[in-house]
Amino acid sequence: MKNEYSYNRFAVSVNRKIGNSVERNYIKRIMKEWFRLNQHHVMGDKKYDCWVMIKQKFSRANVEEVRSLLASTLERMKRIK
Repeated sequence: MKNEYSYNRFAVSVNRKIGNSVERNYIKRIMKEWFRLNQHHVMGDKKYDCWVMIKQKFSRANVEEVRSLLASTLERMKRIK
């Protein structure tokens, strides 16, 4: 959703079935850090509230694949809005 702030907001929700709190927090940390570093490239000048829900477990070896899925999703969102 578009927001009225001068910055993007990003939240990550991880399903409890994915693993213990260490694994869930790792996923949140990875996603938030990626967004922090790439938000200006992906979001452009528009400001959004983004909420990502992770429902499937992924291994640390597949982090780049998950990041690319997130990037493509945010790119599609930018074109729609």
